[in-house]
Amino acid sequence: MPRRRLGVALLVPPPVAVEVDGLRRALGDPSRRRIPPHLTLVPPVNVREEDLAAALDVLRRAARAVPPLDLRLGPAATFHPVNPVVYLAVGGAVAALGALRERVFVPPLERTLAHPFVPHVTVADDLDPDRIRAALTALVDYVVDVRIDAVHLLEEGRDRVWRPIADAPLSRRARPV
Repeated sequence: MPRRRLGVALLVPPPVAVEVDGLRRALGDPSRRRIPPHLTLVPPVNVREEDLAAALDVLRRAARAVPPLDLRLGPAATFHPVNPVVYLAVGGAVAALGALRERVFVPPLERTLAHPFVPHVTVADDLDPDRIRAALTALVDYVVDVRIDAVHLLEEGRDRVWRPIADAPLSRRARPV
């Protein structure tokens, strides 16, 4: 039974995506070429081919229920020592963000998690502790506001590159959460 490796994310919009990619390049993020700057709502999950339409329906229904999100990215933080990651913290419309995440984290996109959901935009993964401290110091004042207008379904290709295969606009008619 064929399966597809999917994820749900909010892609960081331009021109901020270019800035975040610059931070990722400067910090040596190994995944920079495999996935665009994003905020993960559903981490990688294997979905049966015949459930793809249901996954798309979940994405569209969730997007209709949530208004565009005004988010603040930054400053930098880390999950170290649990995980050697440097990320941009997410603030702003976090209640609406949480509501969107709950709406997309259902079958067939639901999966078991090892850690609780923490909204963030990763800028470097698998860093040495000394580099983590340096990155946190360098990015202490980095804060930027973004408006997110859509939620994306991404698929990991055979080349391990994640590409958007569908998106759903967040509803301008939905009431703020």
